[in-house]
Parts: sequence; C-alpha cells; structure tokens
Amino acid sequence: MQKSVLLKMLQKEILRHDFSTFVEPITQGRAVTVPGCPNRQKKFYTMYQYRRHLTDDVLPVLIEKLSEKKAE
Repeated sequence: MQKSVLLKMLQKEILRHDFSTFVEPITQGRAVTVPGCPNRQKKFYTMYQYRRHLTDDVLPVLIEKLSEKKAE
C-alpha cells in the first residue's frame, strides 16, 4: 500500500472523531449532554483523554482493518 493512500485513510478515520458532546440517556426517559466523542459515544473531559482515545481506541482498530485488507 502506498504511503499516501495509507495517510489519507488514517486522516479520514481520525477526522471522524472529535472532542464534542453527545446525549447520554439516563433513567426514566431522561438524558444528559456529556463531553466526549459522539462517534463512539465515549465520555472524556480533557484533551489528554481525547488524545488517548485516538491512540488507544481508534488507531488499533484502524490498523487491524488495514492489515486485514492487505492480507486479502
């Protein structure tokens, strides 16, 4: 796989995740807005936690998908 193609794929996936807010349901039909990644519905409160989300949750899954494609 060309480096430019790999870079574009990584950039596309990373840009799908952002430090924003999403609605999390709680009991009795109520919901609260929490900070985090709306794509994965994962809560975090600091930029450090957001960066850890990218490196620990997003990149390993993406690398696994890319290695499966390469093996095919």
